[in-house]
Amino acid sequence: MPITAHLLGPPLMVRDGVVYAPPKGKKVWAVLAYLALSDRKPTRQQLTELFFPEAEDPAGALRWNLSELRRLLGWSDTVGSGNVVELRLPGGSVIDVHVLMAETSMGAVELPGLGRELLEGVEIDASAGFAAWLLGERRRLQALGEAVLREAALRALASGNARKAVELATRLVGIDALNEDAHVLLIRAFAGTGDEVAVERQLAASVDLFRRELGVEPGAELAEAARIQAAAPSAGVGVGRAALQALLESGEAAVSAGANQAGIETLRSAVAGARESAETELEVAALLALGTALVHATKGKDEEGAAALHRCIAVAEVTRQRAIAASAHRELGYVELLRGDYLRAHTLLAAAEALAEGDPLELAGIRAVTGSCRGDVGAHDQAAAAYVDSIQLAGSVGQAKQQAWSMAFLGRTHLLRGELDQAEETLERASELTRSERWTAFTAFPEALAAEVSVRRGDLDRAAEAFEHAYALGCQVDDACWESYGVRGGGLLRAARGDLAAAVEMMQDALTRCARRHTHLWLRAYVLDGLCAVAVAAGHPTAGGWVTDLASLAGRSGMRELSVRAYLYRRDLGDDGSAIDAARVLSVGVENPRLHELIDLDGPSLLDDLLGKVGKA
Repeated sequence: MPITAHLLGPPLMVRDGVVYAPPKGKKVWAVLAYLALSDRKPTRQQLTELFFPEAEDPAGALRWNLSELRRLLGWSDTVGSGNVVELRLPGGSVIDVHVLMAETSMGAVELPGLGRELLEGVEIDASAGFAAWLLGERRRLQALGEAVLREAALRALASGNARKAVELATRLVGIDALNEDAHVLLIRAFAGTGDEVAVERQLAASVDLFRRELGVEPGAELAEAARIQAAAPSAGVGVGRAALQALLESGEAAVSAGANQAGIETLRSAVAGARESAETELEVAALLALGTALVHATKGKDEEGAAALHRCIAVAEVTRQRAIAASAHRELGYVELLRGDYLRAHTLLAAAEALAEGDPLELAGIRAVTGSCRGDVGAHDQAAAAYVDSIQLAGSVGQAKQQAWSMAFLGRTHLLRGELDQAEETLERASELTRSERWTAFTAFPEALAAEVSVRRGDLDRAAEAFEHAYALGCQVDDACWESYGVRGGGLLRAARGDLAAAVEMMQDALTRCARRHTHLWLRAYVLDGLCAVAVAAGHPTAGGWVTDLASLAGRSGMRELSVRAYLYRRDLGDDGSAIDAARVLSVGVENPRLHELIDLDGPSLLDDLLGKVGKA
């Protein structure tokens, strides 16, 4: 008989429409959640260490809990009887966390426990490793619930159902009242209803909230979202198909040439003109161009860009323009990558791949973003495979820029794994391609990563020159990500030369640059990791606070590799064995042999690892 398990909020089990009696012990719920969410099938030994570290008979305690779990699920073959424990459910069964992680936003948004805490009210006496795992999963699923609400609101707005968008955005603000993006979305939704009074009231309420609670002025996007009227076609421009096509092409050309604001205004006019003229196919193309430009070319415009891309998909579904819908899904997957909402990104990228119908260029882009999602969470083997696939696909159609992008991120994978020879070779090739394509806006990325390779090899002079150049390029193209890589590198150099106080200051500067606008969330965590490394080594009084910040940020996004490093910093700060216990549990599924070595090594600091000193004579 199929079952429905609710693990978000107070846990309960439903069979045949009836809520079943809860288990006799709370650990049964915890075991069920771990089996449902674990990346790898655990052994019985691992489960006893997680849940019953101090029991007189750990194996017997596990057998009792698994027996009670079988009773709860009403199926004798639920977990099997072998050494490896696997959750097996009757056909048609549903667990809400699986729906949240894998379904479309419109399906997941109807979950009764959406926005509630995993195993709410369930606190058990188990190992420090399980406590760390549960805290991380609670943070991750909470963030995923918010991502689902945001995506569903954007979809509703794109399909013309502004009142539904208001309802969903209101729920989002209720979960995280100080999330500025949520307020932007709510105001945009009110604007979609055409209710100017409601827009002004919500704008005033949002501004007042940020002033009162945080003592800051919200960003310009909040006021921009209140604009009810869409852009109108440029004066003097015809509304015939040829004129609209020219408008679209000129907007794309302007963005490509670096005239972002002018290009975006032109693309907005193209969208409005195509809609007014009922040129639906052109509207779809213009929406894709506008959304892509807002995401990539204009920093801090991800919300507006996502709204345009969702509108693109909604219209493309009607006109059956599958190729454009694939590109829009890919771009939305990239937005979720930047936010650190990796599960939503994977759902969007899977949809993009199905729509791409084998197009090599589109697939190259999809695999590249997929690889970055995998790499951000420490699944480096899977990331490398995706990047290699992307490079080969892009090469088959002569797309050097896509090859350079994927090679740079493949170089990042090698660097994070300590594979310096492969990293150096791959990053040099990526730099060559960016130079040959005159892709100045991207050059700083592989250059900064290559400089970090030089730091680990001990060639500090070469690294200093490369970091300085990468930082200067980042400033010239006004890219906070590339600037932050350069400043973080400067901090590593100060640390390598023994000036830890200056290193801490530079790392703080890099973190500030990351936070000043929408940047890749993984980069923010990566910079924070560097700050923790130098602060812990220096015995800085704020080191513990920064380590807590890293653990929170990484846990909320599912960046398992950086979560492990946070617990290793706690070990270095003098935490008892619980930090290592947590690090070992969270490292399951992280595909980085170097990280596993650091867990077992006794002595070298994580800063030594970043500077390439671990393992040297």
